[in-house]
Amino acid sequence: MAKATIDKDIMEILSPVLGQELAAAIIEYRKRTLKRPLTAYAARIQAREYLLTGDPAGAAEMQIFRGWQAIKCDWYLKEKAREAGSINSSTRRTTVDAARDFLSGEDHSWDAFGFPGIRRH
Repeated sequence: MAKATIDKDIMEILSPVLGQELAAAIIEYRKRTLKRPLTAYAARIQAREYLLTGDPAGAAEMQIFRGWQAIKCDWYLKEKAREAGSINSSTRRTTVDAARDFLSGEDHSWDAFGFPGIRRH
């Protein structure tokens, strides 16, 4: 089988799950960055794992961002839980906190970025 045919087959497997642009990015990422091109069989396995995560695009982007050769559903879910845990355990005041307080009518104008002892000017 020619390389163009193989890439086309892999694109046909991944694009319904990830969309054209992200599928092409995964193929390119595996081929050029990792120097481990996908096979059609491996693409089918990956497509199944992407779907199991419930967020195929997010899983594929995490794979690229983290430099992973592949992704499994449980890796993705553990990483998302770890990220959520570190964000939730933060005591830093966020934009979301400020918006929630604004909508609830609470007055936090005295509070500069979550530090009660610091006043805004």
